[in-house]
Amino acid sequence: MHVVAIRRDVLAAHPWVAMNLYRAFEEAKGRSLARALDWSAPRFPVPWVSERAMRVRALFGDDFWPYGVDTNRPTLEAFLGFAAEQGVTRRPVGVDELFPAEVRRSFRV
Repeated sequence: MHVVAIRRDVLAAHPWVAMNLYRAFEEAKGRSLARALDWSAPRFPVPWVSERAMRVRALFGDDFWPYGVDTNRPTLEAFLGFAAEQGVTRRPVGVDELFPAEVRRSFRV
């Protein structure tokens, strides 16, 4: 749904930032999913949100908002294909061009 960017100079100076940020977002996502699936005390002002979240989980698995390049590669490839097709990019762009190799390696968790 979103992409988080880290400036190259920040990553070069503090290589641990990428993984720490990733872990923080993973923890926040886990808490959010737990709240969505908790039917006893709904925290979202949407009727039947817990029931719908359970149906989504049954369809897509426990992690229905996956993070990471490899996990989302098919979606990213489709997005980039549509971007090139619609003239949003000057040329076709590959998924691996979006993320530095050192970041892609560090997120194979």
